[in-house]
Amino acid sequence: MGFFNGLVRVRPVKPFLLAILTLALTRPGPAAAQDETRYSEDPLLLGAGARPLGMGSAFVAVSDDATAIYWNPAGLERLQRRELQIQHAEQFGGTVNHDVFTLSGPSPLGGFGVGLTRLGVDGVKITTLEDPALAPGPHNRPVVSRVTNTTEYHLHLAFGRGLRSNLLAGAGVKLVSRSLGDGTGSGFGIDAGMLYMPRADLTAGLMIRNLIPMKITFDSGSSDRVPPVLVLGLALARPVSAVDGRITCSGSVSIGEEKSAADRFQGARVGVEYLYRKKLAFRLGARGNHFTAGAGVRLGGRVAFDLAFLEHGELDNTYRISGSVYF
Repeated sequence: MGFFNGLVRVRPVKPFLLAILTLALTRPGPAAAQDETRYSEDPLLLGAGARPLGMGSAFVAVSDDATAIYWNPAGLERLQRRELQIQHAEQFGGTVNHDVFTLSGPSPLGGFGVGLTRLGVDGVKITTLEDPALAPGPHNRPVVSRVTNTTEYHLHLAFGRGLRSNLLAGAGVKLVSRSLGDGTGSGFGIDAGMLYMPRADLTAGLMIRNLIPMKITFDSGSSDRVPPVLVLGLALARPVSAVDGRITCSGSVSIGEEKSAADRFQGARVGVEYLYRKKLAFRLGARGNHFTAGAGVRLGGRVAFDLAFLEHGELDNTYRISGSVYF
């Protein structure tokens, strides 16, 4: 399968994980290179921020922090001050590094946001046979010929604005650059979202990823087409005086999201957050078949730290940490 042919594993990698990485971070080999190819899921479905992940990634109807540029740009209108957020995640047992930088804030015209995402697999060892002219065997073993990386960058620009007091809309553009060791590609996509608040404690969210299907063209002439995904969600947030805090319950469903047979419920997500005195947060959720949990702390109203965990028996666990500065 192109780039991962001849991969030497320094540590054990489960076959299912290798298949996912091959699909997500490589392009077809010459035999499959056509004018347009659908081969991979949108890596941006991983989302951004430790807080959303702790809530099972059911964040399309919450979207009230800097990561709204990824989850629902309509939520940028909700921001009351500027937020700088930096995230690091080690996906699937540290095999994939996922880093996000986001800066968002209000303005007289609405909420604006910019974000940069890096998704990569580092230190991939490519092998060749000792004598390529002969068949592999005990006296003709694979040897490492070079070490390379697979890296994908996304630059996001997004805007959200209120249409009415209880209706918000937003849109974003994303520029994509892929470097796969044996070639590079680039493209762009457009997202759009809305938030509707029928009452003060209830929010409905809608997000269309890749409103115009994202097409990534490679220097070889082949291209990849990432299809649209529709995400619908609800969020209910209420103060609970008995526990001196606020509880937010959320849920979402994705329509059109590509998934494996093992993750047939991946598009359904639920989460809950308990915020104690606006300082300590505890979160639980489910992302498809997988359990999530998280916690957060707010320091003096200016700094926040969040940590999240995603359980995955086949791809190994994911840990995500993010820090925010408000100004």
